[in-house]
Amino acid sequence: MKKAFTLSILLMSVSLIFAQPILVSDSLHTGSAFNLYSLSNVNTANLVASGANVTWDISSATATLAGTAEFLDMDETPYALEYPAANFAMKFSITGMPDSYSLFNHTSTVLEEVANNVGTSGPVSFLNYRTSLVFPFTFNLINTDSYQKENQNVKTIINNYDGYGDFITNTSTNNNVVRININDEGNQSIGFWSSSPLAPVFQASSGGFILWKLTSTTTGIKEKYVNRLFDLYPNPATSELHIVNKELISRLDIYSIDGKFQFSTTSAVIDISGLTPGVYVVKATSKTGSISQRFIRE
Repeated sequence: MKKAFTLSILLMSVSLIFAQPILVSDSLHTGSAFNLYSLSNVNTANLVASGANVTWDISSATATLAGTAEFLDMDETPYALEYPAANFAMKFSITGMPDSYSLFNHTSTVLEEVANNVGTSGPVSFLNYRTSLVFPFTFNLINTDSYQKENQNVKTIINNYDGYGDFITNTSTNNNVVRININDEGNQSIGFWSSSPLAPVFQASSGGFILWKLTSTTTGIKEKYVNRLFDLYPNPATSELHIVNKELISRLDIYSIDGKFQFSTTSAVIDISGLTPGVYVVKATSKTGSISQRFIRE
């Protein structure tokens, strides 16, 4: 009887563990489109709760359509060559403003910002990318990361998955929503994300409140963030970088981390002895597309 009781408790514990939504890389897809709403009359007291199985209710807020957003592959933007380290883009079309892009490096372990405000008069590039999400992102995980914008000092961002539950608006209830508490060099904000598909639901910051409403998603999604083209080693490297291709590669292009072209090659063993020490990007191109990886030249 004692064994049966113990097993029952164990099964209950496992059930509770699996009830916690986990943010994973392959749930973030290109092809998704959203309407963006600016909210007023938000009851902020209903947003502060953290923990398990929380209900966040902003159904009394007033929503005004502010624009749209899209998740794109880089080759669907005008900036693929200018930012070879990016492989995922968010396009923002805000009423009365020019289209702008936030560009990311999306891998199996991280979504990190390469540049933002691209397409405007004040684009921002990161010398050391800023982490938006880590994968898998599990309940109570705190990620601390350093980043650096061009012409600025190194800063720190802390992303804390501190709650999950239901997010209620005046039109819908979103289940299995994850709350990310963000401290970006002392600037506090909160992001709420759906776990499947992985997409923003709501953002609260000193700049205001933005509601994301998914309007469409494409089937047959491209998965460029999964590197199906090549591996490389060693990393860091001093003189030679070895490429192990998973399908036929037509060209390898080497860029500095700030996007400046260095050279091209078709060799599986790349001589990098002529590069000055630092962080670089190797971009592989095949008939199915292209993908980039960073490496360090010591």
